[in-house]
Amino acid sequence: MARREDGGAPANGGGAAAAPRAGRGAPLSPHAPSPAVLSPPPGLQRSLHGSGSPDQADKLLLASWGLPKAVLEKYHSLGVVQMFEWQAECLMLGQVLEGKNLVYSAPTSAGKTLVAELLILKRVLETRKKALFILPFVSVAKEKKCYLQKKSICPPLSLRTF
Repeated sequence: MARREDGGAPANGGGAAAAPRAGRGAPLSPHAPSPAVLSPPPGLQRSLHGSGSPDQADKLLLASWGLPKAVLEKYHSLGVVQMFEWQAECLMLGQVLEGKNLVYSAPTSAGKTLVAELLILKRVLETRKKALFILPFVSVAKEKKCYLQKKSICPPLSLRTF
């Protein structure tokens, strides 16, 4: 199924979303402890490659990953309904969701940015700290700035290019 992270034509999400978990969609208060954000759905296999089962496909839906309601709605409005198998596998590698490093590569337009965005969102929403998104060229940085401003989901969002 084709999915776009650049605001392109919406993809058909299909399938049912997992049952809501505590903390999803809750308003964010600067003084309240932050709920866990971005966690794999229960029962998701570490390797999804070739699994093909409908149950596993449902677990690729962004709605199954415990994202806050505002984040999920923004992604859906941009046509991003679910991840590719390789994206979910990246997020489940080692202790990536606990803040450990991740190095990955994929072809142009394969969806690398979605993995980075989800990890950055997780860290920012849970710790209330800033994030630094480094890009190789000013033109790419400006393009990404426009993209992230369009996707602004947690005010105040301050974006600067250097």
